[in-house]
Amino acid sequence: MPVFNTTMKFIISIVFDLIDLTLGRIPGFGTVFDVLGGLLGIWLWSTPGALQFLEILDFTDQIDGFIPTLTIAGLISIIFDKD
Repeated sequence: MPVFNTTMKFIISIVFDLIDLTLGRIPGFGTVFDVLGGLLGIWLWSTPGALQFLEILDFTDQIDGFIPTLTIAGLISIIFDKD
C-alpha cells in the first residue's frame, strides 16, 4: 500500500470512530451507522474491515462506540499487509 493512501484511509477510520463515539450512540441511528460503517470498513480495509459489522450485536448502541473497531481493523490491515 502506498504510504499516502494508507494514511488517508487510517485518518478516515479514526474520524469515523470519533463520529461513532458521539452520533453513533443515538438508538436506531446507531444501528444504521454500524451497517454503513461495516460497508465502509470493507471498502477501506477489505476483510479486516468486516470487523465493523460486529458492532451490530450491541442493540443498545451505547457500548460499541467506545471500541474503535474501524481503527483496529486498519491497524490489523497495516500490520499484516505484506505488499
